[in-house]
Amino acid sequence: MKHFLRYLILAAVTGMMVVACDSSDDDKKRSIGEAYFPLKTGSYQVYDVNEIIYTLGVPETLQYQLKVAIVDKFLNTEGDSAFVIHRSKRNTDIDPWVYNATWSVRNSNLEIVQNEENISYVKLKFPVNAGVTWNGNAYNTLEEDEYILESVNTTETFNDQSFSDCLTVNQSDNDDYIVFLDQRKEVYAKDIGLVHKATTQLSFCTKDNCLGQQQVESGTIYQQTIRAYGVE
Repeated sequence: MKHFLRYLILAAVTGMMVVACDSSDDDKKRSIGEAYFPLKTGSYQVYDVNEIIYTLGVPETLQYQLKVAIVDKFLNTEGDSAFVIHRSKRNTDIDPWVYNATWSVRNSNLEIVQNEENISYVKLKFPVNAGVTWNGNAYNTLEEDEYILESVNTTETFNDQSFSDCLTVNQSDNDDYIVFLDQRKEVYAKDIGLVHKATTQLSFCTKDNCLGQQQVESGTIYQQTIRAYGVE
């Protein structure tokens, strides 16, 4: 009986230690800001997307819904946990979702790295602090692109939904309306992830007869705004 009681006490203490460790790990992750980009199989976000694509100066306007869902988890070659993301589109609420693309994302060395169309970008750096900068193209062959964590712990409203704890990453903010305009910004809400993305990348006519007239030759104006989220 004494041995049995000792076993029960040891099991109880061990269980408490495991719970304490798990709780400590969760608290640590939240304290450095990983909750702004939660990674959990089954989680999803649905967005409203408004997009204008310019080709040879002619604009095409697209409006659709985008679903981003984490569907699987695996260990990559570095031993880090990576997650498979399926992206699907539909035109209206009553239309079926149509698969569009597969991306992946990993949390590695205190940073979130997302692979988009086979190009990896550093989306966030931890711990999150306003004013922190990093090279968003650190893991691809594109030229260096400095991101800055513009603000933390702000309240933002999108699609009549208020999010009380957000951070904003300014990926580019040039005001070149002569040759190439490049303005990119992403907003993340704690425990939800990306809630808003705004991208404007426009190339202007630079010929003598149109230089400085902001005549768009090619590019994109893109707005992606959260409408729903959850776990399936």
